[in-house]
Amino acid sequence: MTSIAIMLLLFASCSSDLSKEQRRVRKAAEKCYEYLQDGKYEKFVGEIAYADSMSEDYRSQMVDLIKEFAASEELRHGKLMKVEAIGEDIKDSLAQVYLQISYADSTSEEVGVPMVKIGKRWKMQ
Repeated sequence: MTSIAIMLLLFASCSSDLSKEQRRVRKAAEKCYEYLQDGKYEKFVGEIAYADSMSEDYRSQMVDLIKEFAASEELRHGKLMKVEAIGEDIKDSLAQVYLQISYADSTSEEVGVPMVKIGKRWKMQ
């Protein structure tokens, strides 16, 4: 019984050991995919690092591509139900965030999202 209590304490302390930067990059990546989940494709594209320098025509094409991608994923798996960051690798201003994506058909997949820090904000690369 004591060993179970110790393991639970260790697990609880490990889950809160994320640094501020780890939490920030995870939250930024989750937010991007939550935009996808909510059908906010323009906002999703706006989270790409170079979005501000895209021409309106290119930006519109990107939004259309993301809509098509989301529609094809929904046909395959049903609605995107949950997005959760499960890990990250950070090196200076670059990061790879690993997200667990769960769908309505009970399938899930892990995706890696490359991120870059621009100023104080993390954006998709």
